Amino acid sequence: MEIAHDGREALAKIEGKDFAIVITDMDMPRMDGMELIGHIVRDHARIDVIAITGHIMKYKYTEVVEAGAADFITKPFSLNELEAKLNRLIKERGLRERLERLAVHDPLTSLYNRRSFEENARREAMRAVRYNHSLFLFFMDIDNFKKYNDLYGHQAGDGLLNRLAGLLINSIRENVDSAYRYGGDEFIMLLPHLPADQARGVAERICWKFDLLQCKPTGLSIGIARFMQKSGSIEKDIEDMIQRADKALYAAKKYPGDNHVHLDPDSR
Repeated sequence: MEIAHDGREALAKIEGKDFAIVITDMDMPRMDGMELIGHIVRDHARIDVIAITGHIMKYKYTEVVEAGAADFITKPFSLNELEAKLNRLIKERGLRERLERLAVHDPLTSLYNRRSFEENARREAMRAVRYNHSLFLFFMDIDNFKKYNDLYGHQAGDGLLNRLAGLLINSIRENVDSAYRYGGDEFIMLLPHLPADQARGVAERICWKFDLLQCKPTGLSIGIARFMQKSGSIEKDIEDMIQRADKALYAAKKYPGDNHVHLDPDSR
């Protein structure tokens, strides 16, 4: 817990640290509570605010909540009342975080899902353009996965998907690369800041590690494509990257002797 003497000092502290809840008086020097709430809602939307005032005629509950406060307390109040409101907020934050996680993660493998990929791909592509660095996409799927399911059952198939997901997580750079379950036995990875030969090397190591799982008759094939500005539209260029990676995946399956990896010719 940290204390600030007015709204400006509170904003300075918020900028420097990660806070979950702010409790603020409405009447403060230099910056009042309504202005502070406005800054938090605009720039720190994940922070919840409890507003406190002794001037119930000056500040109405509905106005303060509509401004963005999560709750409102009038003076005088008891510590039990404040504790109850804090406990409610903490429970609501936990529920919100679980729902947010379900919205962006695949329920089976816990990897990011297709919806999350679509959002993150746009963000990473914009960064690649802004800072002029590379961005590679791996499009992969499990060879003979249907045959594996037919031989050993869907529970074993789900287990194999989870083992691949763990392999991908252990193969990427934390807070740099990202892995996604695209659908069925299809997976995608986004890898920025890599030259083409290193991207290919990462893909080959992933295939080698998958082979070590010895889940015959399956194998892993990976198609690689680099993000390229072609149309002037980020969305169209991302779709082009996905299509080129998909074609490269088909080539990797057609010529499995090449380490089950194929790099899109335009991405070299």
